[in-house]
Amino acid sequence: MKNYYQLRIKEKWKKANVKISKELRNIIHGYIMSDGHVDKHGKLFIQQCAQQRKFVEWLYDKLEPLRTNTPIRSLIRVDKRTNTGPYSNTFNTRVLLAGFRAMWYKPYTDQNGNTKYKKYLPKSLPCFFDSTFITLWFAGDGTKMINQRGAKFEVTAFSPEERKQLQVLFFNKFNISVKINRAGRSKKGTEQWSLSINSDEYDKFRELITQMDLIPTLFSYKLHSVRNS
Repeated sequence: MKNYYQLRIKEKWKKANVKISKELRNIIHGYIMSDGHVDKHGKLFIQQCAQQRKFVEWLYDKLEPLRTNTPIRSLIRVDKRTNTGPYSNTFNTRVLLAGFRAMWYKPYTDQNGNTKYKKYLPKSLPCFFDSTFITLWFAGDGTKMINQRGAKFEVTAFSPEERKQLQVLFFNKFNISVKINRAGRSKKGTEQWSLSINSDEYDKFRELITQMDLIPTLFSYKLHSVRNS
């Protein structure tokens, strides 16, 4: 059954005459890791707040082989109590990413007996855990530390085992030591977690996420300045 499913995906890509580079593949993975959602049909949805319009345009350009020519749309969600609301910028790919959906989402049964899907780290994560992937992930879920030279990722949604896996990958792939830290509790009482890159490791990490133009150009506020030698 799995082989049949894989053949169907390959046939769909061949029919659409789509070929993607390793960089684009890892851009997709990195965006899914943070803000991206792939529906059950294999359509990737990109949606960011109004302030991130430039990021949406960057993704729109990078994902050109996988999307239609439909322009980026603005969505407004109105709060009926105030008659105002935030708006976001969005677009989506064509129905071509069922393979990514199968990698990232696994079924589970909720308390009412309904089958739902949750995002998990793929078994193949080490294969694409590179600078491109980490850069896209940082654009969505990362920030710089305020009171010290460092950076951190929000990782509350991942299991303890997945957080440990990410910690090990940073060290094995890039010799960067990261710490798994508690980061308080949400308003609902959920314990929050982060992966932290402290001062001693920050320069290596900064070099990693600035190999592409994305962070220096659109997310420079997430970077500490270059340390003078």
